[in-house]
Amino acid sequence: MTPSPQLRLARFDDYEQIARLESANDLTSLPPDDWRHLWLNNPLWQRLGSRWPIGWVLEDPQGRIVGSLANIPSLYRFQGRDLVCANGRGWVVAPEGRGLGLWLMSEYFGQSGADLFINTTVGLPAEPMIASLSDRIPAGDLQAIAFRPIAYRGFVVKGLRKRRVPLAGLLAYPAAAALRLRDAWSLRSFPSALTGVTIESIASFDDRFDGFWHELADRNPDTLLGVRDAGTLNWHFATPLRLGHLWIFTATRHGCLRAYLLVKRHEQAQPLRRMRVIDFQTLDPQDGLLPGLLRQALDRCAAEGCQVLEHLGCGLPHMRDFDRFAPYRRRLPCWPFYYRAADPALHAQLARPDCWAPSTFDGDASFE
Repeated sequence: MTPSPQLRLARFDDYEQIARLESANDLTSLPPDDWRHLWLNNPLWQRLGSRWPIGWVLEDPQGRIVGSLANIPSLYRFQGRDLVCANGRGWVVAPEGRGLGLWLMSEYFGQSGADLFINTTVGLPAEPMIASLSDRIPAGDLQAIAFRPIAYRGFVVKGLRKRRVPLAGLLAYPAAAALRLRDAWSLRSFPSALTGVTIESIASFDDRFDGFWHELADRNPDTLLGVRDAGTLNWHFATPLRLGHLWIFTATRHGCLRAYLLVKRHEQAQPLRRMRVIDFQTLDPQDGLLPGLLRQALDRCAAEGCQVLEHLGCGLPHMRDFDRFAPYRRRLPCWPFYYRAADPALHAQLARPDCWAPSTFDGDASFE
């Protein structure tokens, strides 16, 4: 009988084997420096590094890694408490180790250093196991994607061909013109910017985001929020910033940062070039700053040849303007956002939708 693979803690020198395993199973692998950056440059690493597992692997008797799960720490704030969150990433098992996949997930949920577990890229094969060990984040419809086309003809051609409509290329011209006219009319209600508000595009997160984060947390004590100070944001988005895949739009009043919008290229969405809204935060929920930020993002999408602007999640209170701005919908095959709290009392508390304001900033959904 062939000995079964054994589980052990992952090490940084496992990168090449883990990357090969991910690639063989159609997962995206970060370059080695970017992969190590998720831990070594993490704002929490000095506090947790000596005792935080970077993940777990399944290793066969020949020393080959046949299963892997990464474990990335981040910090959340809720009701005046700091919560260390374990973000799972890249759960993958080769065919010869498939029956041991639960072992990896049991180690992840069984670790002692985490207060919270958040997974935001749960796919259809993994959902039954994740759902048995954690609960859906109970906010809005996180299985829906709201989107607005920018290159209308390509969008319409794709839709007509999907429905096997004859002469799709020819029919796309009048259909695209009609859709463009309808959507342009709806945009009239979206101001470019409110009076006294300046909308800008910036290259990185500066120290204004430190003050913004502290005020945001103070104003929303009963909402679970991932820390968003400048250091954390620059760490979290280091790879997309380096590649030029992240756009940062700010809204300022009297020189003070009042809101921001993050838009990132969505690499998995081929052949259309999609840009996805990753995060929107505002200190003035009633001031209507999101429409002006969206207009700026839409203008840049058009200038750079992007075809679709989208947001994962519909019916979220802080994103209602996007739902109105983007009238089209598509659905994911399963619910991608799950959570679990180590403390049963906290877990029960987080079952209330008003404790959440989820975005693709949460979990591992926007590291690359």
